[in-house]
Amino acid sequence: MTHDEFKQRFLPLHPLLFRDAMRILCDRFEAEDAVQNLYTRLWEKRLELQSIVSLESYCRTALRNICIGRLRGIVDSAGSVTDDIQVPDETRTPFEIEDEQRCIQIYLCSLPPQQRKVLQLRMSGHNYEEIEELTGLSAVNIRVIITRLRKKFRKYYNK
Repeated sequence: MTHDEFKQRFLPLHPLLFRDAMRILCDRFEAEDAVQNLYTRLWEKRLELQSIVSLESYCRTALRNICIGRLRGIVDSAGSVTDDIQVPDETRTPFEIEDEQRCIQIYLCSLPPQQRKVLQLRMSGHNYEEIEELTGLSAVNIRVIITRLRKKFRKYYNK
């Protein structure tokens, strides 16, 4: 597949792929990176893609996998989630785990930036004093934010 053929076949899918990535990641920069990562992978496998019947489905599935990988491995101020939130349970099905991850991601995306940052710092193992230094908030304020977020999450998650 030549460069022009690649552009002809895959660039029209960009708006659709970007929307899918935004829906999953809830962050413009993360979504752009995920789509760019997908295009890089597609280019590397361009010779194998000739036999794919539905390129759109293939691209959307590959992008979904990239986004899930980002959700599992990134903790940053943009609102990505990590597996630290979840407690592994052998009795849950993969669909239940995926649904739980989606629910947590939607919850995190709905938080104001300051609350999201406090929660992410706490989830990544920082103590209250470290969070206090990083955010400029008092330790009491941080404890109140964490407590309220826990209550709010329980209410949100148990709808």
